[in-house]
Amino acid sequence: MADFQANTRPFAELDRAGRTRRLRRLAEAALTEYDVPVARLTPLPRGRNTAFRVDGADGHRYVLRIERPDGPSVAQVRAEMAWLAALCRETDLAVPRPVPTRERHAATVVADPAVPEPRTCALYRWLEGRFLDERLSAPQLYRLGEFTARLHRHGARMNGLDRGRADDLTAFGRAQVDGFSDTVVDRAVALAGGDEGARAALGRVRAVRSALGFGADVFGLVHGGLHQENYLFHRGRVRVVDFDDCGFGHYAYDLAVTVDAFAHLPQHAELREALLDGYRSVRPATFATDPAVLNAFVGLRRVQLRLRELDGHP
Repeated sequence: MADFQANTRPFAELDRAGRTRRLRRLAEAALTEYDVPVARLTPLPRGRNTAFRVDGADGHRYVLRIERPDGPSVAQVRAEMAWLAALCRETDLAVPRPVPTRERHAATVVADPAVPEPRTCALYRWLEGRFLDERLSAPQLYRLGEFTARLHRHGARMNGLDRGRADDLTAFGRAQVDGFSDTVVDRAVALAGGDEGARAALGRVRAVRSALGFGADVFGLVHGGLHQENYLFHRGRVRVVDFDDCGFGHYAYDLAVTVDAFAHLPQHAELREALLDGYRSVRPATFATDPAVLNAFVGLRRVQLRLRELDGHP
């Protein structure tokens, strides 16, 4: 009886494990669109989307990502895949290599009766490596800084992709001409329980964004989520995954995401300096590492995360 009830309950009432079981069927359907002989599917615990490790009968491993309903559109997922393909083709940066469908599409849309809406799915080659947190070292963050600067240098050339802003506050904010308009800020502060500290943080970053402008030296396509669950290390080399939040923004925002994510570590000051030194080794003349600029974007990131949590999206 319990199994029957689990299979008939509305999708929205299921916990993460229950939703993953339903989405497994959808994943199996999506994989029929690819020329990949599947031997085993294993759910992956990280991220806001649902993802599966795909062990192929051909000896290769892949990751299948199933987009969340409120995630990027099909066109935006295809734009993400286009950037990854360009990075693989034009640089030696270690990022996931997209796998096209048999029809050479960058992504596929699949429906299943057990899931309320169709989902966009994308397949990538697996990247080996270890995720770290407490044991992060300054040399590793130096390498990540180099990587980030090279990523930004490439992103500055990707102007035509269909991606939104990485650094706006909410879906409402992204729908406005100015994502930091007074209306957007008022809504964000109200959602944060009237916290005037949030208003002050948003005021600082709005002033910094205005002062920086939007030239290619300060603004372009960025990863949008360079925290410890999205970069890993293999044989001393940094690798970056999950470009799902990529979009256009100030380069300082990408660095701020990284800095804020390791702020809880006792060695955070050393890690921050190493990250910025690595970044400056590739892009020496940059405002992205200016302390006042970076701190303003850290404030923005903290407000974003708070609003996301309040909105039920951890």
